[in-house]
Amino acid sequence: MDMEIIRLNKFEDLKENEKLSLVLGFFDGVHIGHVQLINFARASSPNKLGVLTFDKAINKGGKVLTSLEDKLAIFASLNVDVTYVVHVDENFSKILYQDFVELILKKINPVKIFCGPDFRYGYKAQGDVNYLKERIKEVYVLNYVKDHNGNKISSSSIKKLIEEGHIYDANRWLGRVYKIRGKVVSGKGIGRSFGFPTANLETDVNYVIPKEGVYITSVTLGKTKHKALTNIGTNPTISSNNKQTIETYIIDFKDELYGQDLEISFFSRLRDENKFDSEDKLIEQLEKDMDDATYYFNYVKSIQ
Repeated sequence: MDMEIIRLNKFEDLKENEKLSLVLGFFDGVHIGHVQLINFARASSPNKLGVLTFDKAINKGGKVLTSLEDKLAIFASLNVDVTYVVHVDENFSKILYQDFVELILKKINPVKIFCGPDFRYGYKAQGDVNYLKERIKEVYVLNYVKDHNGNKISSSSIKKLIEEGHIYDANRWLGRVYKIRGKVVSGKGIGRSFGFPTANLETDVNYVIPKEGVYITSVTLGKTKHKALTNIGTNPTISSNNKQTIETYIIDFKDELYGQDLEISFFSRLRDENKFDSEDKLIEQLEKDMDDATYYFNYVKSIQ
């Protein structure tokens, strides 16, 4: 059965969902800590499983690991039965934490609630798990999942790893390969002129963008995956405008892509972006990058 999605704009229309266990959180990245929380809720209750999340961060700005569309897809893959998506606007940002409990959680009336110890809600994030426990009978707070150094695995720590180019560790704590989605837009076509045509990605989601450099990636077009190399940077060898772009060379692929939706999965960072003395030197390096990517997909990891 498909996951039900309930978008919350007017709380007065909210109805009780019988025999529901509800997991609370923003869930940016839906990393292994989030997944453990959802799986724990599933294992701890025979009830229907729900998630309550938000369409954007509350009292937070900046970049995200997952769009709302991404998160919903992951929740569905985790066999969540229903997801409540709270619309965050100026009015909602002013809701008192007491009203968040009374107008939303009490109306849903879950049998059990699950969350992490740092779940905050309400105006200026004044609500905490202690108040939840006062107002709702069964609240279960799951401790943090920690990395091999004993540090809390969090969305912010994973963002930092990605921004520093540590894709392997970021993927490890995400529990899957980091992905961004967007649309292929027209570029200058310079890569095509020397045999390496690239797809230029533009996204309307404020994703965390990996550190500038060359990455072993795959791209998904529809339901098909292709091996690829992705350069994030300014292309200093062939351009002087210093504008950062996300350009992907899809190995053994020649079709036109302009205007198509594209998903890029980041597996491994190969090297920094460099300014080469000539196009010939750049081509030589790109051929080596292709050899490295081919070896990676043949002997290290499948694109699936």
